[in-house]
Order: sequence, then C-alpha cells, then structure tokens
Amino acid sequence: MKRRITAVALAAALTVGVFGVTAMAEDWKDFRIDPAEIPQEKLDETVYVACSIRGLENPYINTIKVGMEMFCDYLDSIGQKYEMQVLDSGGSNDTEINNMKQFAAKANGNAIAYADPNESAICTSLVEAMAESGGYIGTAWNREEEDSVEDYNPNWVIHTSPDNVVNGKAVAEALFESMGGEGQIFVLEGMLGNTASIDRVKGLEEALEEYPGIEVVAQDTANWATAEALTLTETWLNQYPDVKGIWCANDNMATGAMQALENAGLLGQVGVTGIDANTDIVQAIKDGNATATCSSNGYLQGGYTLAICYAAWAGLIDPEELPIEYREFATPATIITADNVDEYIADFIDASPEFDFSDIYFCKAD
Repeated sequence: MKRRITAVALAAALTVGVFGVTAMAEDWKDFRIDPAEIPQEKLDETVYVACSIRGLENPYINTIKVGMEMFCDYLDSIGQKYEMQVLDSGGSNDTEINNMKQFAAKANGNAIAYADPNESAICTSLVEAMAESGGYIGTAWNREEEDSVEDYNPNWVIHTSPDNVVNGKAVAEALFESMGGEGQIFVLEGMLGNTASIDRVKGLEEALEEYPGIEVVAQDTANWATAEALTLTETWLNQYPDVKGIWCANDNMATGAMQALENAGLLGQVGVTGIDANTDIVQAIKDGNATATCSSNGYLQGGYTLAICYAAWAGLIDPEELPIEYREFATPATIITADNVDEYIADFIDASPEFDFSDIYFCKAD
C-alpha cells in the first residue's frame, strides 16, 4: 500500500544520486492527487463545492463556473460524492458575504469554495465565514494588501491572480504600437475598490511612461459595465473626435466602447483593448475591430482553485506546511492580438480546454 504523501514528507523527501550526493526532491509543483490515498470515509462524505462570483452574464466569469463543473466531473471520475452550487452575488458585497455564510453553515465543514471577492474589503469576511465552519476556500483577484492566507490557517488555502500590472501594461503597449506611438486615448477603469482594476491601471501608467506621445484625454470608471462604458465613450467622442485608442480594464467595457464607436461610424478606425478574452472581443480582434485582450483562463482558475482546496479537505496536503509561494501565486495569462487570435479561437472557443485536475499546481505560473 502506498504511503500518503503529506506536506512534511514531500518537503523532506531526499534523492540519493549515483555518487551518494543527497539533494532535495522535486518541489511541490510535482504533487499529484492519488485517489488511492484518499480515505474512503472522505469519498463517502458529500463535499459541498461552490464558486462565488458576481454574475454569469459576464462571459469570463461564466468560464469560472464552467471550470467548477469540469472539476466536479473529475470528482465523479474518482468516486467522490459532492453537491455543486453557484453563489451569485449580482455585484453586491452584502449578498456575497451572506451567500458564503449560508453555504458554509450548510456544509458544516465539508465545503470547498472558489471566491472572487466583489471588492478587496470583503475578502476576509468570505474567508472568515468558511474558516468558522471548518471548510476550505481559495480566493482570486481581490484582497487587502496587508492580508495573507496565513492569517486563517489552514482554511484559507490559496490566493491567486494573474499579474494584473503586467497584463494591463501589455494590452496598453499593443494599443500604443497600433497607434504608431502617439495620439489621444480614453481610459475606462473598473470598480474603484477592485484590486484587478487598480493594478491594471498601474500597468497602463507604466506603459504611458514609456510612450510620451500618448495622451490620456478622458478617464473614468465604468464599473466593469457595458452600458456605462457605452455612455462614457459616446460623451467623450463628442468632446474628443480625434481619439485614436480606448484602453479598457475589462472586455465588458470594451464591448460598450465598440458599440459607441460603431454608432459614430468609427468602428475599426479607433483601437480598443480589454482584458478577459470574451468571445465578442476575440472575434473583434480577428475582424480588425479591436486590438488586443488578455485571457486569464477562467476555466483553469475556477477548476484548479477547487482542486487545491479539495486536496486540503481530503487530507492530502496540509496548507500550514506549504511554502508561501504555493499558497499565494500568479496564474498564467495570454495576450491575444491579431498575431495569435486564430490559434486562440481554435484552442479555447471552437474547442473546450482539457485539464488534469490531479496535477493541482498546473495552475501556477512559473
């Protein structure tokens, strides 16, 4: 019978080479869930699985939900009993907190959850709800800068996010290059208290320092919303008809900006960038009506966050014994432009991605 590999055992494992030299074994990136090591009483117990999100009308957020469903298919394959639930806050902080409290209480410790806090300020409230019940939670995108997963051991298992500064800068650079390095731009920010929006704007600002010929003539929040972005862009176009580019902190707002450009007869003449790789923006890049977007791979984020939390719930890993870089880390992202849009469509739109959820740290960017 195989020995269960705990965090201590794996971290302390030694490999002896042909010359008798002792070296540390491969690190946590090679950890795998082995169904044979899951206690039968855990397999027979119902684990409650949830993703806490702010509305399935956003195509990116919908991929997180699909990622949860893909992970639950994996649970089926190993014989784990489960119940799955979407906790939709509709963008309300109070609703998201109450949803998590009710979910955690119902599960009575047998719970794992992915949570995208609506704002950084409520992250610990979501974590506390799960910790008080004995369940396990992984958060993404938003938390207060001073907070750490180690503040709620072992129940706050991981916190992850793509590198929003890097991605915000990358799409800005793609936009500025398409403009020949000069011209006026509009900036549409996300929610003002949202970490992702704040960091993406930081990336934009870094790019602006490197492109002195780019001038921001209008900047405001559109709260991630298509309708608000449409209204702002229409207003700004009346004031600044010579604009050459629109930088958006997400694709929903890029959709609104493109609608305003189409209404003004400027679609395809003014560059537009977003982040999230929504299907309409990816198609717009292929059609020459948008410049760039960034895929954060919601399937991967939702599915693998739950896989790591499941490994903790099943007793296969002990979060307290994990190195911090395996509890707080960046997940991979892909910048999509005209150069690679066909490949992206083939791999993620025309086909569904496939993942091995036993390889729980596949989601960790190198």
